[in-house]
Amino acid sequence: MRRVTEPPVLDESGLDRALDRLRQAVRRRGLKGSSVRDAIARAALQRRGHFSVDDLLKELRERGVTDVHTSTVYRVLPLLVEVGLLQMTLVSAGDGARYERAFEREHHDHLICTRCGKIVEFEVEAIEALQREVAERFGFRLTDHVHELLGTCKDCSAAAARG
Repeated sequence: MRRVTEPPVLDESGLDRALDRLRQAVRRRGLKGSSVRDAIARAALQRRGHFSVDDLLKELRERGVTDVHTSTVYRVLPLLVEVGLLQMTLVSAGDGARYERAFEREHHDHLICTRCGKIVEFEVEAIEALQREVAERFGFRLTDHVHELLGTCKDCSAAAARG
């Protein structure tokens, strides 16, 4: 078992590879290229940690991308997940979906504190092996998974015990 460290921000060549993957997927769908879609992807891929749609919109506006609408971001994010650039995670049921970079990043799972929102990223090969075994037993071929364990972190547990 090991704690997963946050990866470095993608450099320009990494962003170019990611945007190339996106553009190829867009062409395969018969869609036109879009500078706004590219700007959304670029901002999302350069974010550290987990982020919401609101976080991404704020980032885009800080970058001077003012012609992007909330509905456009909501349409682009599922495409970024589908092509493997982002991963969606439900890190907090009350706050809705959050996203994080998946492109050129190792797989990991999450421990989430339901009180303070703290997220610990971890990887345990035994859990991965068990998931594969369960899928095989039931005739499934796994393509992806999201594994999140909800609970209370030690700081919040200690605070609750103090009253």
